[in-house]
Amino acid sequence: MSSKIKTLISGRGLTLLFFQIGLLMVGMLISVPGASSLTDDNVEASNISTIERLQMNLFINYDENTQPTVGGQPTNISLGLNVNYIDIDELNGKITLHCWLNARWKDEQHSWNAREYDNITKVHLSGHKLWKPQITLFNSAVEEGNFLVSTQLILSSDGTVLWVTPAVYTAYCSLNMRNWPYDVQTCKLKIGTWSLNNIEAVYNKESHELNYENLVQSTEWEIVSGSNKFVHQDFYNYIEFTFTVKRRSSMYTAVIYTPATCIVLLALSTFWLPPQMGEKILLNGILIVLISAFLMYFAQLLPVLAENTPLIVVFYSASLLLLSLSMIIEVVVLYLATAQHKRRLPDFLKRLLNGKLGTWLHLSYFSNESESRSAGNGNGIVKELDEHIYDNADEPINPLDINSSEMPSARALQYDWVLLATAVDRICFIAFGLVYVVLCIVYAV
Repeated sequence: MSSKIKTLISGRGLTLLFFQIGLLMVGMLISVPGASSLTDDNVEASNISTIERLQMNLFINYDENTQPTVGGQPTNISLGLNVNYIDIDELNGKITLHCWLNARWKDEQHSWNAREYDNITKVHLSGHKLWKPQITLFNSAVEEGNFLVSTQLILSSDGTVLWVTPAVYTAYCSLNMRNWPYDVQTCKLKIGTWSLNNIEAVYNKESHELNYENLVQSTEWEIVSGSNKFVHQDFYNYIEFTFTVKRRSSMYTAVIYTPATCIVLLALSTFWLPPQMGEKILLNGILIVLISAFLMYFAQLLPVLAENTPLIVVFYSASLLLLSLSMIIEVVVLYLATAQHKRRLPDFLKRLLNGKLGTWLHLSYFSNESESRSAGNGNGIVKELDEHIYDNADEPINPLDINSSEMPSARALQYDWVLLATAVDRICFIAFGLVYVVLCIVYAV
């Protein structure tokens, strides 16, 4: 009896026992109420399971280092650019763009039927799971910093991959500073890849490849226009994005052009001061120092260019030259008006000063007023002449007797030279005024 029981348990009886226990457990599960229905947690678990199953099917025997193909040919890569901020470094000739780079391509091996996966049409994947093109800036102005961040990818059910990544591009730009600070610059960014030649110019026909509608306005620059074109080379292709930017220079009107206007007015006003005043030279000296300070400011602010020197710098340089020449003229005028002259003024100059030239220069008013004042109380020009040294102060004063055959008095002789100095001042005023007008027109100041 005992030997039979041991044989039953150790042989087919043991298998039968386990089978009976399994049936008992299945019966217990079926008898639990509500076991056949799905709760909300079960639904969520079912969705996660579908995505996992989809990703598992997509990445079976997948090599992320191999470029995808479409119809047996390497896939084309399309690029787009959304600009957020722009700045230009004039001293180094560089343009910096903060932007979003949009790269799109298609991989037919990573497409699926959405109906088989609970109508899932898009999935977000980590950047290291899929192949990505090595996009770079060809005309980069920095050794590092133009590499793209490995952000997430969006994979669609038709095999389209969208990669949107932030980028900060710094490129060389040939600047034309001729019209600074009202200049307009054109800069180019050449974005592509050295290892691939399948780059397209258009990635989405329904939108623009270059977008700067959401641009954060720079304090100094604004984008006037932008364009892009596809450039094909022998071993690589790239997209050339072209930007035309204009300087917002309202502040420069107060900082640069208003002082320039004041300098011109003060430089011309020195010719209307009395010829005996040494303050004319002092005023010109102050203006020369002021212009030199502006030129030093420009040297610190603007790059040293072999060509396209800013017109405003040329204007200030020309003004410095004119003021230096004006100071020399004022020294001569001061000498003519204050020196003790022993010789009479040449007769042809007297005739000019008392003729039409004197009328045009309004010297007749100067002569009449001097005559009336000298005949009255000795004020005016004659009084000013008293400050200088004369040999005979008791001689009768007749400053208008310039055609007398006799030797005129010291005062009348000095008056002739003062009249000549005044004529020189007013002729220089007209000449310098015309020169400044020409400078303003030519240099658009």
